[in-house]
Amino acid sequence: MGNLSLYILIGLLLFIILVIRNAIKAYVIYYLGDPTPKYRKLLTFNPVNHIDPVGTMLLFILPILSGGRFVFGWVRYVDYDPNYFKNRDIGELVVGSFGLLSFLMIIALCKVLYVYFYTLNPFLPSVFQLLAYMSAFLFALNLLPIKGFDGYIILSLILRNFNKRMYYALEDFYLRNQFLILILFFPLIYIFYPVLSFLVIIALKIGGW
Repeated sequence: MGNLSLYILIGLLLFIILVIRNAIKAYVIYYLGDPTPKYRKLLTFNPVNHIDPVGTMLLFILPILSGGRFVFGWVRYVDYDPNYFKNRDIGELVVGSFGLLSFLMIIALCKVLYVYFYTLNPFLPSVFQLLAYMSAFLFALNLLPIKGFDGYIILSLILRNFNKRMYYALEDFYLRNQFLILILFFPLIYIFYPVLSFLVIIALKIGGW
């Protein structure tokens, strides 16, 4: 496989992972009582509905421009209103948990497909292996307590119930420093990479790798 094909494959696999995770999260939010995902037409695994014009384009362009050294992008954000939930705390905990569990489900599915195709096709097993590793890294990344990630949903829920002062301070910090957080995002990933790598290994083991 040529380098260009590999970079396109990386972007495509990331897009597939994010679409599956988005759809699962949208269904969970909807069944918890919030109709927002339905109004935004996100209750589907159809990838077209999950495309973000800028974020999805970056998924494919950045690997090519960086020679595979840099991957970044996103799909449409699955927004929700916790006021629709019968129990806001439990609802938010379920949403944050399923956002993370969806990556583990993909990892486990990739292991099943890897084993099944191992002796049937020389190419597909390596694709499923790459898909599993990328899902594991996204799992680790989403544990970070950064707004927009599932880790933040869980952290804010804990603080809201046990230390409201810290909760409001955290909300205020993110509100005032959104641009700074964006600038420091990749340096922070570099600093915490050993921790993320450890979490990747754990996610893969949970998924059967």
